[in-house]
Amino acid sequence: MQNESTPVTVTSFSQPHVLQTRMKEEKLSHGGTVKANLSPVRMDMTHGAAVLYFCPMQSIEVLEVLNEGDGNEIPAQVKVEGLSIPVDCQSGFYDLENVELSSNGTIQVRVTEKTTWKYHEKGFSSVNVFKSL
Repeated sequence: MQNESTPVTVTSFSQPHVLQTRMKEEKLSHGGTVKANLSPVRMDMTHGAAVLYFCPMQSIEVLEVLNEGDGNEIPAQVKVEGLSIPVDCQSGFYDLENVELSSNGTIQVRVTEKTTWKYHEKGFSSVNVFKSL
């Protein structure tokens, strides 16, 4: 396990509307919480910062429903909680696996004890796995 990691953030350019759209496709709604895989996301590692982008995301795989939603609209803003990536990782496309995804006021992407990053070296072929610290 890596000791040094970089916290992951989102910006106004992270395209949260893509995550919101994928959540709607999975019939998720406001107030709901699931454990899920997000595939793929883009990680940009520049100037000591790690920024998460949802623009390439093609799917959400729901692993477990923790709380059913109330049927209302999913919020438009997103924040990440507890996500980090080893400092020696590179920019590129990743599957973000085993995160907690909820929507109450904002969309929250939270780390779990099983969260991992799977790097796509060429296109979307998974090769390397990193545990979120």
